[in-house]
Amino acid sequence: MNILLVTIGFDEKFQIRALMRRFKEIDKVVIVGYFNEERAKKALESFINVINTAGVSYELLEVNPYSFDDLIVRISKFINKNKGNRFIVNLSGGMRILILGVILSFIINYVDAEIEVESEDFKTVVSIRLKDLMPISLSNDHINILKAIKEGYVSINSLHSYLKIPLSTVWRRVKELKSEGLLTEDLQLTYRGKLLLKIYESDFSMD
Repeated sequence: MNILLVTIGFDEKFQIRALMRRFKEIDKVVIVGYFNEERAKKALESFINVINTAGVSYELLEVNPYSFDDLIVRISKFINKNKGNRFIVNLSGGMRILILGVILSFIINYVDAEIEVESEDFKTVVSIRLKDLMPISLSNDHINILKAIKEGYVSINSLHSYLKIPLSTVWRRVKELKSEGLLTEDLQLTYRGKLLLKIYESDFSMD
């Protein structure tokens, strides 16, 4: 399935242009936004009318930009639920915090996407892929080590004893987590590490 994910704010013109530009290749539109103000609600209603006229299915993903961690977790869970599909992500509208959250959600979950932004004067569309920026995927070992560190096991030996993972494997996985910016040198979770753990900890087991 080809999913067009768009961020929207008080104006729907860029989202409509993205829909028309991608119409023949998409199966679904996902609208990400914060709709507490009347202008945002009107823009959303107008865009949905165009989507319905085009005969394309859509899904609404409302998030709160004033709770950044929750925003990332919510978007990330949607991304992970739809892994295996092709994502086209248009970030030409919406709040800057929302746009940042969408980009970060794809990056920290190691999910590729085509990111596009249209210039304000409609003269050009810049499109990039995230795949070349993404590090290795996280394994069960990686997640369990992050969990254990959160619980206070902050040395190689204690991780080895607690997780029953070979010492050489623990050393190697910790080195990888550090290199990916998920752990500090003294084995503390970074902000990125904490976010990933929030997203994945219920999906992995200690087995």
